[in-house]
Amino acid sequence: MERIVDILLSPVPKYLFTKEYKKKYDERMSKVQTAKEKIFYDKKSGYHIGWANHWFGYLYSGYPAFLSFIFMGFYFKSCEEMNPLVVFIIASIPIGICYILAYRAVFTKDRYLKYFKQFEKEDAQWHKKWKRITLVFCIGSVITTLMGIVAMWGVLLA
Repeated sequence: MERIVDILLSPVPKYLFTKEYKKKYDERMSKVQTAKEKIFYDKKSGYHIGWANHWFGYLYSGYPAFLSFIFMGFYFKSCEEMNPLVVFIIASIPIGICYILAYRAVFTKDRYLKYFKQFEKEDAQWHKKWKRITLVFCIGSVITTLMGIVAMWGVLLA
């Protein structure tokens, strides 16, 4: 979208601004571009790091969710009246414990910055390998969550 807007609005400074104002405009635009890059791509507090942190949490939580669903299946099978608070606690404990461990391993004390340094050093083949590993991790999380739901129904019907 930004590129489209830039293309559409590029004639404005080119034809409507004076040379002096165009020079100031270009200087301001370079400052804005630098600030925007910091907001989005800053390695410590950028938007993309926050986005990666959230998605990592969501996808990593899919693996311990398998256990949560099995525990919920046993709870549903053993209790006639279900308490939503108990269901929430049963679901939260395995996910919470595993998430805390994973979060500490990656994001505490900016440990992920070490991974950035390693990624910057490696070649295209290495990056391709890790893209595949990441894709398998993400798909595995979804499949594991779905298997947990199926396992919960298996416990209920057994």
